Amino acid sequence: MTGRVLLLGLTLSALTNAQAPQPGQVASRPGPSEWKAMTVKEKLRYDGAHLLDPENLMYGGLGAAIDQWRDRPGQWGEGWEAYGDRYASHFGQYLIQRSIMFPVQAIDHEEPRYLRSKHRNYGARIGDAFLHTVWRRDDFGRMRPVYSEIVGDYGAAAVSRFWWPDQYHTASAVLIAGSDTILIDGAINALHEFTPDLKRWFHVGHR
Repeated sequence: MTGRVLLLGLTLSALTNAQAPQPGQVASRPGPSEWKAMTVKEKLRYDGAHLLDPENLMYGGLGAAIDQWRDRPGQWGEGWEAYGDRYASHFGQYLIQRSIMFPVQAIDHEEPRYLRSKHRNYGARIGDAFLHTVWRRDDFGRMRPVYSEIVGDYGAAAVSRFWWPDQYHTASAVLIAGSDTILIDGAINALHEFTPDLKRWFHVGHR
């Protein structure tokens, strides 16, 4: 619950910053030299290339580890075999999520890429990372809700509950699982936001 409250707070903070540009802040809409809308074919190629990114596999393993620690669901038991079942569950949910997201992105003209924040303040950049999970630019440069994220996360959560025990076949279980996925996707965006900084700080890729 604390994580979801934090996500909401960061999102509202970033939305407030987006509505009131600060002195010296770069305009939120990039010029033609910075950004170009992707075609449906390019989006499909992009999604395919990033389907098995290491962070997606890592966060699936982390989610399985948290479920293992919480003994959730308890019917699956403990040990490595149970951890494998939980990881397979998270990975299956992820594949369903992506299969739902792409057609929605194509139909709704959504931008699938994460575009880094124009802010310099670390707090605002973290807020943007979470905000842009659910509020992002479309193919026409307009900022709008990311329906693919919402439909994909909660849709995949609903489908994945079918292979969980009967006690999780409820609306509240789907709501919790879908919200957890949005939170994880926000964390992945934050990783993308700060990865270039981390590489620069640790001189990765520099001789």
